[in-house]
Amino acid sequence: MKKKNSSKQKRQSCLSADDTASEASIQLGNRVRQLRKEKGFSQRELAKLSGISYSAISKIENKQLSPTYDSLVRLVKGLNCDITDLFNGESTQRLLGRRSITRKGDGLLHTTNNYSYELLCNDIAYKKIIPLRARIKAKSSREFGKFSKHEGEELIFVISGVIEVHTELYRPEILQQGDCIYFDSTMEHACINQGDTDAEIFWVCSSSIVEATINKL
Repeated sequence: MKKKNSSKQKRQSCLSADDTASEASIQLGNRVRQLRKEKGFSQRELAKLSGISYSAISKIENKQLSPTYDSLVRLVKGLNCDITDLFNGESTQRLLGRRSITRKGDGLLHTTNNYSYELLCNDIAYKKIIPLRARIKAKSSREFGKFSKHEGEELIFVISGVIEVHTELYRPEILQQGDCIYFDSTMEHACINQGDTDAEIFWVCSSSIVEATINKL
């Protein structure tokens, strides 16, 4: 009897997580449209500024496409905003003497085909590094599709599970719980899940786009 209740609770938990991820995608699409209009850009102008195709911009705003981290960074560049502004209802500000705490489960959620992200410490804008907790879903290079590539550097620490990290100039490496890797994000890269369940990682990304935005302030 206990096992049945446990299974039911797990199903309810999964449904709740899916609903939250869907709601986050809707809010992101609305927020991108809002910020674009505040800047006075058309979709085509934002496409040119960000390097994202016009059709992709349209799909993001109409909740038909969940942008990858690469696309989020490009949107930050095109809109000249902070990555947290894409998820928060109001534009955040840069403050001195900063500190931020994110309690378990309180991060901002964003889901793509390959990863489920939880953005951390979001009450601080224009951070030089972007901390994330993520689940790795893709189980093969074929399933992953086109590898990521963007400005900056990254550090990945495996919380649980086993992953295979692909980087453009190096052979794939298997990482297990407690292992970490640091690499140049301008190389094409991807994290592939090698276990029976989704692997979890702590992920820190830096970006010269974010730093350039800070320097303009």
